[in-house]
Amino acid sequence: MIRPLLLGAALIAAAPVLAQTQTASPADQASTPLPYDPGRDSNTPRSNAIAAETAPGVAAANAETLAQARLQDGAANAVNAANDARYAADVRRYRAAMRHRRQVIATDAAVQNDRERAYAMAMADWRAQVAACKRGRTRACKMPSPDPQNYM
Repeated sequence: MIRPLLLGAALIAAAPVLAQTQTASPADQASTPLPYDPGRDSNTPRSNAIAAETAPGVAAANAETLAQARLQDGAANAVNAANDARYAADVRRYRAAMRHRRQVIATDAAVQNDRERAYAMAMADWRAQVAACKRGRTRACKMPSPDPQNYM
């Protein structure tokens, strides 16, 4: 009875050792080299990510996500193009309004210069009229004051 028990214990203890040491013969190893798999070289997050990328389901999901991202990118580009066009139109309107404003300012300045010139000419004639009146010329005293509107 002890003999079968010892034989059974020896077989149980040797089974894992035999399973671990069973390898292909050197001739088999030389004829079929295993491809290098960068995702299986270690158990790091990087290696696991590389291995996950090559999985068929992950590759399909990545392709679908890429297609969705391209679609969303196209929509975002369309919105950005519309915003850029609106901005360019706003800038054109602003610049046109500023050109118009500068023209109005230049016109107003020219009119004001004309008014000031006419007033200065009228005042010069009035001073001459007052001086003539003070020298005793009655005709100059009876004349109306010069109107700047007549000098424009």
